[in-house]
Amino acid sequence: MQWLESLDVDLFRWINLKWANPVLDQLMPFASGNQYFLPIVALLAVLLIWKGGARGLICALMLGLVLAVGDGFICNTIKHAVGRERPFLVLPDVHLLVGRSGSGSMPSSHAANWFSAAMVLLIYYRRSIWFMLPLATLVSLSRIYNGVHYPSDVLAGAILGAGYAGAVLWL
Repeated sequence: MQWLESLDVDLFRWINLKWANPVLDQLMPFASGNQYFLPIVALLAVLLIWKGGARGLICALMLGLVLAVGDGFICNTIKHAVGRERPFLVLPDVHLLVGRSGSGSMPSSHAANWFSAAMVLLIYYRRSIWFMLPLATLVSLSRIYNGVHYPSDVLAGAILGAGYAGAVLWL
């Protein structure tokens, strides 16, 4: 199991330190969170309901349900149970570009939220995968680049998010 942890740290260092450049230093924190995110999501939700009719309304409701259950209950419960410290607390010389969260590192809630939203939108609007999958991947990579998650945290969050979104939709 030591080799797996070593691989995780090596991959983290490769993305966090070797990719470092001024362009990504601006893009990645923006991808992780910015002041435009909530207004854009609200506008898109209104457009989804207005233009999508009943399908858009059900999709918006399912997005709200999946994100609330996933982020508020599933991810936070696992973070507290696992208790993995974030890389900037454990590793020296981390290229930290965003704030220091006090929550655990495993799984990445950003990755879980984005991949769960991508799954819900995929079910209701198949072509949404062409923009949601790249956005979810960008946000997930940004968490490693910004120094707040290991690659395994992001991978676990992505799988978990897509999984619980599928389960909620199936139920």
